[in-house]
Amino acid sequence: MPNLDFTPICDALVKADIHSEELQRVFHGRGHTIAELSHLNVDFYPPYLFISAYEPLTQVQLAQLNTVLLDTINAHWPNAITGMIYQHRAGQQTQTTILMGEDPGAFVIQELGVKYQVELTRHQNTGIFPDMREGRQFVMNHAQHANVLNLFSYTCGFSVAAMKGGADRVVNMDMNKGVLRIGKINHQLNDVDRNVSYLPHDILKSFGKLKKMGPYDLVVVDPPSFQKGSFVLTKDYQKIIRRVPELLTDNAHVLFCANSPELSEQAFKDLIAEHCDSRLTFMHRLEPAPNFIEVDTDRSLKALVYTRA
Repeated sequence: MPNLDFTPICDALVKADIHSEELQRVFHGRGHTIAELSHLNVDFYPPYLFISAYEPLTQVQLAQLNTVLLDTINAHWPNAITGMIYQHRAGQQTQTTILMGEDPGAFVIQELGVKYQVELTRHQNTGIFPDMREGRQFVMNHAQHANVLNLFSYTCGFSVAAMKGGADRVVNMDMNKGVLRIGKINHQLNDVDRNVSYLPHDILKSFGKLKKMGPYDLVVVDPPSFQKGSFVLTKDYQKIIRRVPELLTDNAHVLFCANSPELSEQAFKDLIAEHCDSRLTFMHRLEPAPNFIEVDTDRSLKALVYTRA
């Protein structure tokens, strides 16, 4: 395989706001703006650079990338970045290599002034999704005195944002007890762990319980595209959409999210309209997070805001 020109990644790194000490995307190759680098993303988890590859780099390419990034770091921020980690995402066979520094284990970063625990070497996902920054900002801005429901809560990023935004209560539901434990840590890090529930249940079988704990002023639905044995976006999302309206207060907000390249924005809207029977009104799509530049917005994250009609 030929050498790759990593200059655009170095240029993006030079422009990054490293001294903000906030989680940020540095280079969004998956936006396909540069074809030969469309398999690479670079994020800054202060003080670590995190490189994720959706196709493997050769040893020569990886060495080349390591060299040019180290040269850029040393020229601009010799002390601001203390580690660099490369992750080859290959399904369940994801591989991680430490290019610079030591394995940080679990550590704390911040975004929008909120603290989150992350791990860059243990799992495929780090504990927070940088592309959902605007979603967390939206929730923070609309949570004042709200009863909030966070479905597919993962490590409870939306929940922490809601509590920081003044929510009265948040209910988190996710089948994975491990990520909910991290979610509880995230709440404790921000001193917002009161009036927060963590329910390790199958959402598709739990609407009776959720209804008893409602109604809700704000609901977030952010499912995985595929979760083995429990959820497949293309056949199960409509089951969620159909039940959400019955959980809502008057004038409630709903944030429906989908990160499947195969589901266009219009197809997503059509799916919601088909299964909500005009009980919800579309308001707007959230803007992408900073530096998430996309050639085709239909293939990127879709976060759609609705209100109860």
